[in-house]
Amino acid sequence: MANLGKDWHGVPRELIPWYPTVDEKKCIGCGLCFVTCGRNVYEIIDKKAKVVNPFNCLVGCSTCATVCPVGAISFPDKDMIQKIQKEYAILKAVNTEKVKKEAKLAFEKARENAAKLISQATHFADYTVAGDVMEKNIPRKIEELSQKLNFDVVNVTIETPLLKFNFKEKVPSLMKFRIVSREYEDITNVIDELDKLLKENEVVVIEKNKG
Repeated sequence: MANLGKDWHGVPRELIPWYPTVDEKKCIGCGLCFVTCGRNVYEIIDKKAKVVNPFNCLVGCSTCATVCPVGAISFPDKDMIQKIQKEYAILKAVNTEKVKKEAKLAFEKARENAAKLISQATHFADYTVAGDVMEKNIPRKIEELSQKLNFDVVNVTIETPLLKFNFKEKVPSLMKFRIVSREYEDITNVIDELDKLLKENEVVVIEKNKG
């Protein structure tokens, strides 16, 4: 398997002799190091832990040695890492990386907040209403409101039942429609204004589903 990291803060990984050494006499082949390491440094061969990808090891990490139940794993002295830090001016490179990481985290946080706001916003609403829809020109009034508040009205259906023996008698019409944001913005204010319009025209909202 190829090395997970080609360098360490600009220093070629092969120049940093930080990796575990296994004392095979002590190793009991429990596999804890193999399972614990997430960088595929180890394999279990002939019931013993073997370091097969030494430069996959994360510089400074010694978790496998910490969890080894028989103390079969050892690492170089950590002073070696500090010497490399000074020799290659690691902290200067780290400072540049820190700025990039902070910018990346800030961007991800802003994107997460934006996604959260979008998920919490209302982008459409399905209406089922009843009343003197045609007599009071409700479709036209909703269309005028849509132009004013920048939303679309789709899936419009109007059902007007007729009385069998008296065609002149007024019968409430049933109107179904959906309002949607034109620019994927929250339309809570649109819903409020539409509800107000329907109420003023004595049109009853039978059902309203938002999403």
